[in-house]
Amino acid sequence: MIDAYALIYRSYFAFIKRPLTNAAGENTSAPFGFTRFLLDIRENFDPDYLAVVFDAGVSFRDVEYPEYKATREKMPDDLRASLGRIRDILDGFNDPVVELEGYEADDVIGTLAIKARDQGLEAVIVSGDKDFYQLIGPGIHLLNPGRGGATGVASEWVTEKNAIEKFGIPPSQVADYLALVGDSSDNVPGAPGIGQKTASSLLQNYEDIEQLIAHAEELKPPRASKSLQENAEKVRLSKRLVTIMTDLDVPLDLDSLKVKEPNNAELRDVFSELGFRRLTEQFSAAASSDMPSSEEEPRKNDISYQILDLQSDLTDLVEDIRASGRVAIASEFTTKDPLVGDLVSLAFSTKSGVASYLPLGHQKAFELTLEGEDQETVENLPGLKSRELAAIKEILEDPEIEKVGHDLKRTALSLARAGVRLRGFFFDVMIASYLYDPGSRDHGVASLALKELSRTIYDHKDLVGSGSSERSFSDVPIEQAGNYLCEVVDVLLGLAMYFKERLDERSLSNLMVNLEAPLIPVLVNMELAGIEIDRDFFKEMHSKLARELHIIGGDIFKQAGGEFNLNSTQQLRQVLFENLSLPIIKKTKTGPSTDASVLE
Repeated sequence: MIDAYALIYRSYFAFIKRPLTNAAGENTSAPFGFTRFLLDIRENFDPDYLAVVFDAGVSFRDVEYPEYKATREKMPDDLRASLGRIRDILDGFNDPVVELEGYEADDVIGTLAIKARDQGLEAVIVSGDKDFYQLIGPGIHLLNPGRGGATGVASEWVTEKNAIEKFGIPPSQVADYLALVGDSSDNVPGAPGIGQKTASSLLQNYEDIEQLIAHAEELKPPRASKSLQENAEKVRLSKRLVTIMTDLDVPLDLDSLKVKEPNNAELRDVFSELGFRRLTEQFSAAASSDMPSSEEEPRKNDISYQILDLQSDLTDLVEDIRASGRVAIASEFTTKDPLVGDLVSLAFSTKSGVASYLPLGHQKAFELTLEGEDQETVENLPGLKSRELAAIKEILEDPEIEKVGHDLKRTALSLARAGVRLRGFFFDVMIASYLYDPGSRDHGVASLALKELSRTIYDHKDLVGSGSSERSFSDVPIEQAGNYLCEVVDVLLGLAMYFKERLDERSLSNLMVNLEAPLIPVLVNMELAGIEIDRDFFKEMHSKLARELHIIGGDIFKQAGGEFNLNSTQQLRQVLFENLSLPIIKKTKTGPSTDASVLE
């Protein structure tokens, strides 16, 4: 049984210093944290039954004591706005929600816990609310999921064996304990002057508050005696407020509470809207595996990717592009830097599911076998300045044909080295993604395809590797490279349509069309031209600064009484605070600070 609001608030405030937001500016801290709780519970505890319990309406406590919870701050607007998202997530997980009008979640949970225990089940309450300690006993346990952050605490599993460690009294006396000490968060008054230690000590000698009130005159310390004599009714009220009800008219319907398989596609869509990239990937993959093979086949059959060779007729491709007036393009080259690398290939697409790959600079891969070298047959097309590809070059340089791409500046630079001046910059998906969601850390094609189109494609590093094992794209086999780049241009059309609508919604299209797109060729020309520098001037500056640093270093060593590594924080710390005995202004985890503010 999950105490919904306890976990929602905890999730929200866990990110209060750096709230999570999605592309629409929506605060997603609570939905994200709550989702992590749900996943942790499923993965680590594998429950048979589950209920997510919410408060509903005005409770009897509010009626009896209008000041109840009156000191609490109003729920933040952005948290309230995210409650619908949390309900959507619960729907996606197929987790049942239980609530009873006029009662708090505590009372509903208390009732369900007792009923579950009486039916021989093990009831687990998931909450950080200390009030639930009064319910702990045989068959009823408490899971405090803890919290993260710098002041975080680990999750805690509480049973009747360790429950006494919290307050120093057994669960049967927790309500009396809370009635004595009060609760500032719920504005429960308690007995003024009686703190936690005193309350625990008193309850070790008396069974409950009624016995304490009956013997109030003889209690020690005197302040406790005086407080109970003067505030007996306030303490009784406090106990009524903190006592969890366990006899509500709430059925324990085990069939409806049975844990079900999540709706992966629904969760994928919700997480995509919330901007939870990894969760979107996780549930997108799960949704794909859920899809029957009969539903997958049409998508495969609808795809027509072709790799062009010397025998291919380019007429159809050229006519399709000119008839469409718009084409998605992508390029690959031998190095990460398009100003240095050579063009390896191009891909074009004018409609969904159809794309063409033009190999231009693939290398012949070979493998040593017992029979000798087994070489792959590679048929690259001639260069873009050749007679055979003249029509393709004309399309690339035609400003009337609108070009859609991802990082079109990079594509234009790679084409420039191949002797082609790309024109007709229309829509750059990478720039559009940044305009729409400048806070995102990943504007790559594969990430955007998954996040916005729920489509999984290969990432560039899946083909070329990374680090020391990274290879040139020219070494990727043509068929593998062709399928990859064709899929890239295929999804670029869908992404362009998606982001165009999103930019229109936010009145950002004008910025894209009139500033960002026209700026691309300007930046291309700037990078191609480069910036001329005066080498002699900078050489002289280098020598001058080196001489000045040498003089300054000498002065430092003289005052320090010896040479040391000026770039070593540890050695500098020893010189300043041990050798010279200078005062320590502030400390870090590793010792006295030597940052700029201290040195100045």
